[in-house]
Amino acid sequence: MGRTVLVLGDQLHRGTGAIARAEPARDRVVMVESDAKLRQRPWHRQKLAYVLSAMRHFAEELRDAGFDVDYRRGRTLREGLGDTDPDALVVMAPSSWDLRQSLDAWGVEQVPNDAFIIGAEAFADWADGRGSLVLESFYRMVRSEHGWLMDGGQPIGGRWNFDEDNRERPPRGGVDPPHVYQPREDEIDAGVRADLERLESELGLELYGQPGPRRYPATRTEALRALRDFFDRRLDGFGPLEDAVVAGAPHLWHSVLSPPMNLGLLRPGEICDRLDRRYRSSGGPLNSYEGFLRQVCGWREYVWGLYWWRMPAWRDDNHLGHDGAVPAFFWDADTRMHCLASTVRDVLERAWTHHIPRLMLLGNFALLAGVDPHELTEWFHSMYVDAHDWVMVPNVIGMSQWADGGLMASKPYAASANYINRMTTYCGDCAYDRSARTGEQACPFNALYWDFMSRHRRRLDGNRRVRPILSTLDRFDATERRAIRRRAAEFRTDVGGT
Repeated sequence: MGRTVLVLGDQLHRGTGAIARAEPARDRVVMVESDAKLRQRPWHRQKLAYVLSAMRHFAEELRDAGFDVDYRRGRTLREGLGDTDPDALVVMAPSSWDLRQSLDAWGVEQVPNDAFIIGAEAFADWADGRGSLVLESFYRMVRSEHGWLMDGGQPIGGRWNFDEDNRERPPRGGVDPPHVYQPREDEIDAGVRADLERLESELGLELYGQPGPRRYPATRTEALRALRDFFDRRLDGFGPLEDAVVAGAPHLWHSVLSPPMNLGLLRPGEICDRLDRRYRSSGGPLNSYEGFLRQVCGWREYVWGLYWWRMPAWRDDNHLGHDGAVPAFFWDADTRMHCLASTVRDVLERAWTHHIPRLMLLGNFALLAGVDPHELTEWFHSMYVDAHDWVMVPNVIGMSQWADGGLMASKPYAASANYINRMTTYCGDCAYDRSARTGEQACPFNALYWDFMSRHRRRLDGNRRVRPILSTLDRFDATERRAIRRRAAEFRTDVGGT
């Protein structure tokens, strides 16, 4: 007797989980669009449209392969499943901790999630008993096990890590990166957009950002084209400016593959295999190849493993006690700070930025201003096309906001305007003075940075990486410290921080 395979919206690959084991002649498929999910939080229009488009495209792919696909709407996922017998249902274990618990409670069989290189149990085996969970150690373990960019037991080039070669400042003369692959919309996309326009009114959805066009691969074929495009046109240039931010060039040489990867359209292992084969056959700048490999089989897998190792307690961490609201300008870009206004405009336009605007501009400002890390996590969920629970909890709670007190990052990712001026091109055209700590024209990042160090000194005093910064703070005279405190308090009041 056949089974009913439940396919979730981030499991859109024929070769993973329960659908990989299904046979068209024997098993049927059910997919559900949930109104409760649409109403869960405010959403970027492009994020909702992208996920729904990818789901509907996958349903058509399964039908073309001979499957009986029952594609439904429901007020909730459970209602959408209707009278389907839970004992007949099978699903690949979700990437969300909450949904796994719900499916367990409903009695639905969950097969292991094999959409990643390292499973949760394998990560736990690696993590248990370690004094610290250092990314570098994990990355070397994964790379050694799979042989990616390895020569026997040693890394090709004699170095595991080319980070020092991948931190170039943005050229002041500008850049001219190749265009990113742009998929073509079809009738499915038109239908999704029409449905969202209707549902925005019917369900009272709170939507942000520009409505389109669809910028990201929604099918396996499109995802493979995007991967080839990156390898052919941008991979060689990826490394050196990996951490740079250039106004008007949001993509630079980044892959922009996280949206299709996080929906399951591309598997991380296949990306690493292809990268390794390409390097061995054609060569290329090793710093770019290693830098990208590190993102896929190192950082991404590390985030996935830590999420399952720490949940559900991680989500509630708030080590610094921040409880401020997400600034209003995070939703509409209405601020005089050039770097943040430009970044939020980029988010509103395409629901994506690369990692440095996320971490060192948006996350850095929220950390310094005292924004509640849980509210900030919700904002990233709402606005970023590649945001999922397993992505955002580690990256915001752990990395960006240091809310776990250092489990994931050895020190807070806090920076003043010096860093922003060094690694971005925004400061020259800003209304604020990047070199001033106090005064009406002083860059908000400066007063907020030094006040952050002062307010949290007791928590940071024992951190050897922060100690030199605190020594610099000690050299400020009492008058300047008071001025910094007043100026920072003004900024935090303006944005609702604490």
